[in-house]
Order: sequence, then C-alpha cells, then structure tokens
Amino acid sequence: MALVQSDENDFHALREAQRMVDSCQDFADHLIVAEFLPHCRGVAYINIRTLEQVIYCVQLSSAGYRIVSYNFDDVADEVANCDTVYESAHQLLAGISPLYGEKYGFGREPLRKRKE
Repeated sequence: MALVQSDENDFHALREAQRMVDSCQDFADHLIVAEFLPHCRGVAYINIRTLEQVIYCVQLSSAGYRIVSYNFDDVADEVANCDTVYESAHQLLAGISPLYGEKYGFGREPLRKRKE
C-alpha cells in the first residue's frame, strides 16, 4: 500500500489513513486512526500496537509514514525515529515489528531520511 499519487493535491491523509487501517488490520494487535489528534487534508495520525505489543503513533502525509511517538494520540518531538520515513504501510510494519516481517515477509528498509 504505497503512497502513489498522481498529484500532491490528490492526497487526502485521513482517507488514506483509514484505508491503511482497514487493509492492515490483521497485521497488528491494534490499529486505528488516532481519535484525539487533529487531522487535515495533508496529515493524519494512526495508532498502532504491534504484534510484539509495542505502541506507536504514526504520522501519515504525502511523504509517507513517520513515527512521532511511543504513545497513542501523541506527537513527541524527541522520538528518535522521527527522521525515518516509510513509503508504504508494509515497510512501516516490517520496520517496527519483527514478527510482522517474519510472518508476512515484507522488507524492513525505510524510504529515506527526512531532510532537515
């Protein structure tokens, strides 16, 4: 489920986040669009509890998926993985959940490091 858009104006983050949650529900212990963070056309947030029971809040934008916190419904500037951007939901899940990678065989490589 890569973020391939013909035009950045076509991207709707909340719709894409819900699509990711619906299609990847079986690949995590808990997966839901964040309820208490603000969403806009360009940015949405997803709460994930991996198969290993590790909690993440992930930001979804046209750039990809980026971990922003180790708590649900939270954005923490100091999170070490904030610079890592994953192109697809499957890359994200494989990068944060070894059990997902083992069980479903998806790669663990992020798309790129975010430019400062």
